[in-house]
Amino acid sequence: MERRKKVIAFFRELGFAIDISQFDDRLIAQKLVCLLELRGIDLGYPCNIHVRGPYSPPLADDLFDFTNEFRNLETDLQLKPAEKEAARDLGRIFGLKPVPLEIGATYGYYTRWQKNDPLEALRRLKRLKPFYSETQIALGISKANEFLFRPTPGDLEELSEETGIWQRASLKTWES
Repeated sequence: MERRKKVIAFFRELGFAIDISQFDDRLIAQKLVCLLELRGIDLGYPCNIHVRGPYSPPLADDLFDFTNEFRNLETDLQLKPAEKEAARDLGRIFGLKPVPLEIGATYGYYTRWQKNDPLEALRRLKRLKPFYSETQIALGISKANEFLFRPTPGDLEELSEETGIWQRASLKTWES
């Protein structure tokens, strides 16, 4: 299978018909693919860090070489249910907004692929992207965490124990 077909299937699921002449569209395409790769979906496009975040030269080549396929979302490939779920999560969490995608993909790159702890990833992100505000960075990191770091059953149980007392107190207040 040609790797671009799967990417086009994801773009179709997201409703993203790229206009290769638009910088923001190319940036969005790069960050969508890198975030999916970070989530563990092998699309065959390795990403490296650049000034605008994770970037895949082979993806850039394919975007230019197969412009019409990407613009028209031409593929007969269907995504598996787990892949559709990842696409829906990606669309719900990030939308097709370049800034949160860029920040989220960069933070994910540092934490997942570079194995930096969250504080070091934040420092590196701020050094690479001093032109973004604290608010934009916090939002992008929050979205990356929501998309990439899914809670385990143990995490959910621990959270339930921590919040259980407050939930019970809240219910008692309503009963009064």
